[in-house]
Amino acid sequence: MLHPANETFLTILHHHLPNALFGAVPPAYLQEPRGKWQGLGGILARPETVEQVSTLVRLCHEHRVGVIPYGGGTGLVSGQIIENGAAPVILSLERMNEIRAVYPDENVIVVEAGAILADIQAAADAVDRLFPLSLASEGSARIGGNLATNAGGALWEYARSVPWA
Repeated sequence: MLHPANETFLTILHHHLPNALFGAVPPAYLQEPRGKWQGLGGILARPETVEQVSTLVRLCHEHRVGVIPYGGGTGLVSGQIIENGAAPVILSLERMNEIRAVYPDENVIVVEAGAILADIQAAADAVDRLFPLSLASEGSARIGGNLATNAGGALWEYARSVPWA
């Protein structure tokens, strides 16, 4: 059985992680964009490093507290919310948004999970490359969520750029 992410658990988190990573859960984090589903949220965590994510997830596991990963909140299948049960930790990756490196000769870009899709596209374009994923929400969708949900979007730009035989 899962335990709620409540004040008692927040005290435990504060012993291991900086207080500034945690806050109240704003309503936008608890609602699917169309308003079809309302979720529960106990604690909002916004880590800045992989080590902080690791510590947070380990503590949630040890104390049997659920974790809901949160990217840009643009998903339409309610994967970013939980409607009932024990209030979870909402793990937002919005602070982990850096584009770490671009290697145009290798056609490789290294980004953090919270990087916004439009920023990745712009970084690729700056070195004359195309990051082909295109979504209506590309200005707010985060790449970690795109990858985790296998978001496909429109690849027509890519298809037009390939010299088909």
